[in-house]
Amino acid sequence: MEVKEKFVFWNKEAKRAVAGDLFRLKRYVEALFFGHLALEKLLKAKIIKVTKSDPVYSHDLVVLAKYAELTLDEDDISFLARVNIYNIRARYQDYKRSLSKRADKEFTNEELSKIKKFFHRINDKTKYKTNS
Repeated sequence: MEVKEKFVFWNKEAKRAVAGDLFRLKRYVEALFFGHLALEKLLKAKIIKVTKSDPVYSHDLVVLAKYAELTLDEDDISFLARVNIYNIRARYQDYKRSLSKRADKEFTNEELSKIKKFFHRINDKTKYKTNS
């Protein structure tokens, strides 16, 4: 695959990781996991755009953001580190139970709103131009 094709693939995959449907089904932990997944895939698209090569094999949003050469402040880094927890805790039953105690409708809605806002902020900077 060409660089642009790889970018388009990851960007489309990021947009497909829709957490809203899971939220409406009251699957809050899973919705948070898919929120993480959307950011992960978008950052991988950004890495491809910046490096012109395949993204690193990582699920860590802070690591991916560094490879994507994003300028982040401490609040952004703290936010991404927190969202990383949703990747791990949604995968393993013992962690999933502890997260589900906290991830009620209000908490999840607030977190998904923050994820969506960050997603759109990064996505606006991740458009692929053939001359870049």
